[in-house]
Formats: sequence, structure tokens, C-alpha cells
Amino acid sequence: MARHTIRRNGIELFARDRGEGLPLLLAHGMWCDHRIFDRMIGELGPSFRTIALDLRGHGRSRPASRPWSVLDLADDLRKVLDVLAIERAVVVGHSLGGMAALHMALACPQRLKALVLLSTSADAETSERRTQLKTLAMTVRAVGPSRWLVRKAASIFFSSDYARRSPESIQRWCTAVRSMGKRALYQAVEAVRTRPSVMDRLDTIQTPALVFCNSGDPICDPDRSRAMAARLANGTARILPGGGHALPMEHPETTARAIRDFVND
Repeated sequence: MARHTIRRNGIELFARDRGEGLPLLLAHGMWCDHRIFDRMIGELGPSFRTIALDLRGHGRSRPASRPWSVLDLADDLRKVLDVLAIERAVVVGHSLGGMAALHMALACPQRLKALVLLSTSADAETSERRTQLKTLAMTVRAVGPSRWLVRKAASIFFSSDYARRSPESIQRWCTAVRSMGKRALYQAVEAVRTRPSVMDRLDTIQTPALVFCNSGDPICDPDRSRAMAARLANGTARILPGGGHALPMEHPETTARAIRDFVND
């Protein structure tokens, strides 16, 4: 297993690289880090090379000094492939990482072998949701990652069933979020809140794409996932019953199997 530090525009990005074979570039969701994919990677087996990235301001990657957008994250993904001399990869994006993966597919489709979109959306946020995210951003700016705020976020991010089954995983997630600085947390929320819709451009993406989410996800509406898959030129939707937003953590075996079957197809 190798660890990489990728430097671009004054930012240091951390990536963990392990295995051999077909490269998979993994991008996590908001307020997560590369470890959200740990069990899923273990289930994928040795036939894949997995490059699990910490997005800017998350995990071991340093925060940016200025606000950033989902488009900036897409360029970060491209930069990682450049530095590691990977011409083409399967790009797997969860939530915020999936939004970045979509923009990467639009900007440089020649770099993708396939696209896997986990619990994510191609739409802009609704007016109601933008208001909620604005309130969250202002709260983070005012009080930082307080214990009650992080626990509230966890109750939305994870299903109640997973919280009962794996309380230690929830605690690790909360600890990681609380270790992030105010600026990094705020910038991530604002990037999600202000992202543009790309629904009307999805038909230009020829890359084979798997759209995968849980039916019980309170953040990613399964109907929006189905609509996204229908708009993609080569999109396939899969919806798991129940579950929450943290698909790679809650169902690592099923997610790994779906990715393996999709790529082998």
C-alpha cells in the first residue's frame, strides 16, 4: 500500500493507493474521508487498484485558503490521475464526491473508463434544501463542529439500523468530523449548497454509469437517482431497500459486488 501527497495550487491532497489491476479512483462525501470506503475496498479484492482520496479540507488533505466549488473538486480528481500517471480510471463518487465525478465526466470524459455514482445527485439543491444548508453553514461558522451538531448530522447521514449495528463506526465518524476545522466544514457545505444542476447535460456523458443508492436515504431521493440514470446516455440505476446515506459503509459487500459486476460487464 502506498500513500501519496498531491500538491496543487497551494493545497495538499492525501490519497491511499493499494492493489493492482484496473484503477478505481474513489471520492467520498461531505464531512467524510477516504476511510468510508475501507470495507468496500476489502470486498473488491486484489483485481482492482484503488486510489482513495481525501477531498480538500477532509481527512489528511489540507483545507483551501479560499472558497471552492464542486468544479474545483473535479479538477482535483483529474490532477490525482495526472500525478499517478493513470490515463483512465473507473471514477467512484459518493455524495459530494459523486457530484465532482459528474463534472469530471463532463470536462474530460476521455479519462474515465466508467462512472459509479453512489448516493449522489445531478440536480441543484431545492430552495428549501438550500435554506437548510445555509443555516447549517452559518451554525458551523458560529460554533464549529460542536458535539450536538455532529451527532445531529450523524443521525441524518446514517440509518438507525446501522447506528444500532455499528455504534463504534458512528463514533469514529463523529470524531473525524469534530477534528475538521470550521473553515473546512463551512467550505464543504457551501460547495454542496451552491452547486449547479447538470441534469440537462447528462445525455452528453457517453461513459457507462452505475447510479446506486438506498431507498431510505433522506438526503438522496431515489426518484432523483432514477431520473439521473435515465438521462445518462449509458446509465443504469440500482436502488437497495432501506438504508441511509452512507451506502459504502452500510452495505460494503453489496456495493463492492455491484461495482465489480458493473465493471466486468
